[in-house]
Amino acid sequence: MNHLQLTDVQSTNLHLLQAIRLGIERDRVSTCCKFALDAELADYLRTQSLDQLMSFVANVGQTSLFPPREDLLALLTAPAPLAAPLAAVRLPKALAVHARR
Repeated sequence: MNHLQLTDVQSTNLHLLQAIRLGIERDRVSTCCKFALDAELADYLRTQSLDQLMSFVANVGQTSLFPPREDLLALLTAPAPLAAPLAAVRLPKALAVHARR
């Protein structure tokens, strides 16, 4: 994973996931408020290694995860090869609202 070439979207996803994980370690409550995370998602992200986050980001592909999706925990805990198809099928709430118009 060290030589992984990330797109702009993947790089953004990885940097934000890393920032959230670091924030959870430093100030859990503040980080959860800033990023609209629930306790279950915060607990899960805190346990993930950099390699696990990189693998997830690589597998989810060109789908932006932020602002945080309502199904982010489900995407993170799904088998890695299923992350991209699940993300594509379940539109983030903001996009779903615009798609209905």
